[in-house]
Amino acid sequence: MMGTKLSLLRLTWIALGAAGAALALNACGGDDGGTNTTSPTGPGGGTTTTTSDGGGGGTGGAGGTGGDGGGTSSLVDCDPATGALPPLKLTVVANGFDRPIFVASEPTDPERLFVVEQRGRIRLIDRGTVQDEPFLDINDVIRPPGGGGDEYGLLGFAFHPNYAANGRFFVYYTYTQGQDLIYAVAEYHRSQSNPDLADKSSGQVIFEIPPGPDHPHYYNHNGGALAFGSDNFLYIGVGDGGSGGDPNNNAQNLARREGKILRIDVDAPQTAPQGNLPGGDPFIWDYGLRNPWRMSFDACNGDLYIGDVGQDRWEEINIERAGQGHKNYGWRLREGDACFNPSMNCPTDGLTPPVVALSHQTDDAVSINGGFVYRGSKIPALRGTYLFGDYSRNWIKSLVWQDGTLVSQGDLTADLESRNTLQAMSSFGQDAAGEVYVVDLAGAIFRIEPE
Repeated sequence: MMGTKLSLLRLTWIALGAAGAALALNACGGDDGGTNTTSPTGPGGGTTTTTSDGGGGGTGGAGGTGGDGGGTSSLVDCDPATGALPPLKLTVVANGFDRPIFVASEPTDPERLFVVEQRGRIRLIDRGTVQDEPFLDINDVIRPPGGGGDEYGLLGFAFHPNYAANGRFFVYYTYTQGQDLIYAVAEYHRSQSNPDLADKSSGQVIFEIPPGPDHPHYYNHNGGALAFGSDNFLYIGVGDGGSGGDPNNNAQNLARREGKILRIDVDAPQTAPQGNLPGGDPFIWDYGLRNPWRMSFDACNGDLYIGDVGQDRWEEINIERAGQGHKNYGWRLREGDACFNPSMNCPTDGLTPPVVALSHQTDDAVSINGGFVYRGSKIPALRGTYLFGDYSRNWIKSLVWQDGTLVSQGDLTADLESRNTLQAMSSFGQDAAGEVYVVDLAGAIFRIEPE
């Protein structure tokens, strides 16, 4: 990492201290120089950039059991947007967390929020009160972040859609075996005697992304996003393995799991579900991604939104309709809509361009943070609007994507005063009622609300 990104890392270290810098490279977008891509505008007006229907891929498959639950939460509001957008604010829900990187509520109870801390703990906020005892602590299981810009740790979390009945949930973390850094998805169960605690002894790794002999995993681009689709399968966002420029071309290699969106059946995790991409590793759903740090499904229609962290020039938001996977999003052939690797002739055939590409130079973008489509009831004018942000710049933008078309873009940064409120936006979150949250690596959880 050098040049602009090294300066950004130093500034992040100064702002957050050593404890906050471990996600800095994720925030910087890369590790070897450069800056990012074009910015959208939305409910507040602005310019439209790139439009894509996500074409060029297969239709996916028929799905399967994926467990024993799923579907749209009855608590979300799927009605169309109505009324004028009111002034908005970021309301502190709780603070004092240690490097929080995600928040989610139980699928049937939006008042029980679970905060994921990168060092290996999950904390429970029950009706506004942070519980003293962690819901889960697996610091001794994972390879935690060590500072200096690494992206190790507990990186992802998802409840089983039928968590209320079966108590199952899933985490994504890094661990080491000898000299190898391994990405793992593990299943845990809620304690049978205390719903505020997990049963740590129930933990078992159900799926792994190991390095190969010529495909080492570096300290960055480890991915970590977990989300259940409307087909009840678990989707996994995996980075390209790290370093800079994907030196082993993992993202385009269909024999490798790095740089992909993977899709597994948590009831039969060693058997690939029907409908995945044919011709390579059987668990691949999409490929050609650099570091899909955060992705999410629209809670009402199942469309998949992917924030892919760029390298030197561009950040990406990729969107695909429900069940329409099998996309090649272009990395490392292309970054955003531009050629990245001239030695590979920069083809466009068979590639799916981003719906929005944000420039490092002209859009003040550095490290994209994929968010959520708002499906709450507190802000009717925002329903159906996708909210996303930037880790280093702390802006929050919006877009509306309907039937394969980018309808509008907006910038909510000034309204939310996010630049003055946040130190390092590590993630977004969404509760069972469709309300959207913002996670600050410095320790606070915020909810987006009307004034």
